[in-house]
Amino acid sequence: MTLPVGRMLFVLHVLCRYRLATLLPAHPLRPVAIALMYLVPSTWFGPRGLSEGERLRQALDQLGPIFIKFGQLLATRRDLLPPDWTDSLARLQDQVAPFPVAQARARIEAELGQPIDAVFSRFDDTPLASASIAQVHSGALQDGTEVVAKIRRPGLERIVRRDLAVMRFGATWLERLWADARYFRPRRVVEDYVGIIHGELDLTAEARNSETMRRQFLFSPLLFIPPIHMQYTTERLLVMDRIHGIPVNDIERIKAAGIDPKRLAERGVEIFFAQVFRYNLFHADMHPGNIFVNPAKPDAPQYMAVDAAIAGRLGKDDLDILGRLVLAVMREDYGTLVDVVIRAGWTTVPVDRHRFEQSVRAIVEPIRTMPLDQLEFAPLVMKLFDMARSFHIEAPVQYILLMKTLVHIEGLGRSIYPQLDIWATGRPLLEAWMMDNYGPTATLKKLQARAPEWAAQLPDMPDMLRDAMENLRRLPYQQQQLAARLGEQQTRHRRKLLGGLAGLGLLGTSLLLASGAPAGLGAAAGLLLTTWALRR
Repeated sequence: MTLPVGRMLFVLHVLCRYRLATLLPAHPLRPVAIALMYLVPSTWFGPRGLSEGERLRQALDQLGPIFIKFGQLLATRRDLLPPDWTDSLARLQDQVAPFPVAQARARIEAELGQPIDAVFSRFDDTPLASASIAQVHSGALQDGTEVVAKIRRPGLERIVRRDLAVMRFGATWLERLWADARYFRPRRVVEDYVGIIHGELDLTAEARNSETMRRQFLFSPLLFIPPIHMQYTTERLLVMDRIHGIPVNDIERIKAAGIDPKRLAERGVEIFFAQVFRYNLFHADMHPGNIFVNPAKPDAPQYMAVDAAIAGRLGKDDLDILGRLVLAVMREDYGTLVDVVIRAGWTTVPVDRHRFEQSVRAIVEPIRTMPLDQLEFAPLVMKLFDMARSFHIEAPVQYILLMKTLVHIEGLGRSIYPQLDIWATGRPLLEAWMMDNYGPTATLKKLQARAPEWAAQLPDMPDMLRDAMENLRRLPYQQQQLAARLGEQQTRHRRKLLGGLAGLGLLGTSLLLASGAPAGLGAAAGLLLTTWALRR
């Protein structure tokens, strides 16, 4: 793809304005880059007195929506970036000015393939919300169902291609010029972001995630996911039932509705563990703008969730690793924990196993002895990420989404009920999952699952045993045959060598005969002898 030169120049202007070259890791060229940066006038008039993280945040904010969402992803990567950076990036806002309603109507009609009035009995021109990816309008279908229409912003495909090309270019050259950049894996981080942003661009993917979660919790009192009208949903348009809930961070309205904050907070934890360990599909963007509380059920608090564009799944191997990590922590077996991390391939450089084990022990042991009502999960995750960064350990992006979601859940839960004990609420659910997957019953189920396969092979077992014993009996003879074949190969190689010598002899003899030297007769005799050797 052709690099967008104009956009790259603007990005360079912003990088210089916020003096981001000073954030580069140590390298002999770093002083040169800083010196060149100060030759650009943008550097002279940039803001002063800001921390590194704040300069990075303001730069991404000025570069626009795609860079803002990239900054939001970076805010979760405390395993790669310093805390000052991630704390500042976490404050990035994803609110942009709405685009004209005429464009919204035209795009909706183009996606529907018919006039808006043919589908909607009412369509509100004033948007409910406007973000970097899409804009949301409320309305009603012809049958009276209240809905919202989420339409993707115009020109977004070109903007995404342009900005992703700039990000990839920058990440590639950063890794080429700075050897230490491999510890931060900028190209890997950008590719993780590419997968996330393309998932958000395709509204049919969001619709599929929402419908899957809705079916999982269809008869559950814990969570309500509004139905998607798939017949009106495309890659650029999503139509779903409208919900009338209380924003989860509006504590006063929640209390005024007669909802028990403690029960509500605990149910949020139950939802998270159910999504991760029972259904293996979790809503990975659970910020207050996407989570509401159903005011119609004060006696049995129920959450309402929208915007499942970012959803996480853990593969079978990832779940197995997670289970072994949890078991190791529960058993205080930190050596096994270190082995699991290394065998999972999360280390980017050789690790001092003893020092790594001691660091894990120093973080986890004080937490295990702490009263449960004083234990907070978010600081623990931050400490683990800081430790991972110091040892150059990087977990897969799905684990990062999982940790980010759990931190969000705890933050939301404690904002509703400050005394929330996430461990006391989640531990029984986690222990039940562990027993289901690693307990005696789980082992018996695995044996039962393999039993038909083993039973089918049982009649062949005597023959297989006899063949194995026969192979063992023949092993010395096979070794002799192998030695004989190796000897034959060596003989062939020796003959090839003699052939080469014969060729040299032929060449030398020819030259002597041509020269008429007295030794010509001897050379001819040598040629005959070499030919005889080749026939041996």
